[in-house]
Amino acid sequence: MTPEEATQLYNIEERKFYDYCGYIVSYQNKIGEYQSERQNKCVQAENKQMEIQKNKELLEAISGTTGVHDDLFSHLTKINSKVEDAASNFKTMVSSSTVNSFDLCNAFGEKATSANSQLTAVFDAISKGASTVSGIIETLNQELQVLNARIQELDSDISRAQAMIDQYEASKRSCLTNMAYYKKFMP
Repeated sequence: MTPEEATQLYNIEERKFYDYCGYIVSYQNKIGEYQSERQNKCVQAENKQMEIQKNKELLEAISGTTGVHDDLFSHLTKINSKVEDAASNFKTMVSSSTVNSFDLCNAFGEKATSANSQLTAVFDAISKGASTVSGIIETLNQELQVLNARIQELDSDISRAQAMIDQYEASKRSCLTNMAYYKKFMP
């Protein structure tokens, strides 16, 4: 090998060495960006999990009203039945041709019916609220899945970038070895 050939080969290896150094820095920067985004996504995922938990607790509290619903309507049914019984008994006890009999069903039965209607409206609103919260939980779960998928992608990107850095480091060492070899033949 002539000194001129050795110089040319040395210069080629040196250019490759500096190219590899540039690639390594580029991948290190990418890893930094990926890690920063990953950290941001992890914080977002943690916040989503907290939101999901809060909404699940709210849904449990709302769902706990169904037992109250059944009890209230059971009591209202009993009240209506008792009012009807009392009205029937009252009509038979008080009868006069000169005095109009007092109708307990009209006086108190309407209030019970009105209460029944109002309770139905309240529990309908509660049911709609439960459906809304359930929908929010579903949406939050979907958003959490998207965040977790992105975190996994970033983990893969970081691993690939690190593998490329390792590969360029090996190539860089090879260039240094070749440069040392060619330097022996240079003037």
